[in-house]
Amino acid sequence: MEGAYRLSGGAPQLRRYQVNATVSNGTLGVPMLIGTTTNAGIILATTTSAADCVGLAIDNATYTTTQGTGADSAERLVTVIINPDLVFKARINQGATEGTQLTLYDVTTANSGGTVINTADDWNGTTFAGGAVFGYDGANVSQLRKIVSTDTTSATVAVPFDYGTVVGDNFIRSPYWEASTTAVQLTTNFYEVDNSIVVGTGGAWLVDHQEFRDIAGAGRRNSFVYMLAGDHFLNRLS
Repeated sequence: MEGAYRLSGGAPQLRRYQVNATVSNGTLGVPMLIGTTTNAGIILATTTSAADCVGLAIDNATYTTTQGTGADSAERLVTVIINPDLVFKARINQGATEGTQLTLYDVTTANSGGTVINTADDWNGTTFAGGAVFGYDGANVSQLRKIVSTDTTSATVAVPFDYGTVVGDNFIRSPYWEASTTAVQLTTNFYEVDNSIVVGTGGAWLVDHQEFRDIAGAGRRNSFVYMLAGDHFLNRLS
């Protein structure tokens, strides 16, 4: 996960905070939350919670309660981008494990009107109504549509694809939709996004937009969601 940009522009505001959990995310960022009164500092987000988000940690810190001095001091600080309007960029994965490529859904029955994607897959098992479907290859390559309904073999969109869906065409999908989704689920290590969940489940994240890539851009491993903290500790509007 990374800080893509701020809605208001300008440079990110950085703060150093004591941690209550080891932050070890390599070159990727990880969301941090306010700790409770019994916590020594800020804590990691969870897969399904982003309440009281502090921001995006961009370096690492090892939590300890062992007394020491100098480099061994128990004071362990992590650098956090704290802007409430920060847009987080996170890769979409087919499951809770980072790097799991997205599933391809191939058309098995054509639809000339371009509103139905008929496949041999169950679109209801994990409900994708309200999510997105994207043309990975074929005549409708790089076209994105919102799914308005699903059944055990197909998904339906209200806005038709430019061309009919043809047997052999492949699509990828997500449970998120721009300017609509208010819940996103993170992967196990909290720095990417899980694509396999039911629409409307996860932590308090607001989806700004998604960046799907087609077959030429190896989109099964390189598609992203751009989102903002839906419950930021510096944005008390209610």
